[in-house]
Amino acid sequence: MAGDINRVVLVGRLTRDPELRHLPSGSPVLQLGIAVNGRQQDSAGNWVDKPNFFDVKLFGNRAESLSNHLSKGRRIGVDGRLDWHSWEAQDGSKRSKVEIVAFDIQFLDSRGDGEGQPQAQYVPASDVAADTSDFAPADDDIPF
Repeated sequence: MAGDINRVVLVGRLTRDPELRHLPSGSPVLQLGIAVNGRQQDSAGNWVDKPNFFDVKLFGNRAESLSNHLSKGRRIGVDGRLDWHSWEAQDGSKRSKVEIVAFDIQFLDSRGDGEGQPQAQYVPASDVAADTSDFAPADDDIPF
C-alpha cells in the first residue's frame, strides 16, 4: 500500500479578521477562521444550510503578506492538511482539536464584493513563491 494521504481543500468565508503572530524563532503565523456551508435535512424533511467552522494556520512569508489582504467576510479557498493537537485543560480534562495547516490560500472574490456575489475569477493569494519556511515548524516551536 502507498503512503497515507492527508489533504483538505475548502472554500468558504472568513469568520473573523485574521491574526498575525510570530513564533519565538520570528517566523510569522497567520491564524484565521473559515465557515463552510453544508446542506442537511431537518426533522421536517426540509433542506437547510449547516455551517461548519474550521481554524486555519498559514506559516511563513505568505502569512505576513496575506495578513494585509484578508478580512472578515472574504471568500477564500484553502489547500492544506489536517493537524491534530491534544492537551490537558486546567480542570484536568483532556481536550483535542483538529485544525488546518494551509499550504496555499486563494482569493475567490475581490475586496469590495459583498456576500452572495461569487466571482468566476480565481486569483492567486500571493506572488511569493513557496519555500521551506512556508510550512509548519515542529510542534515544540508553536507556543499557542
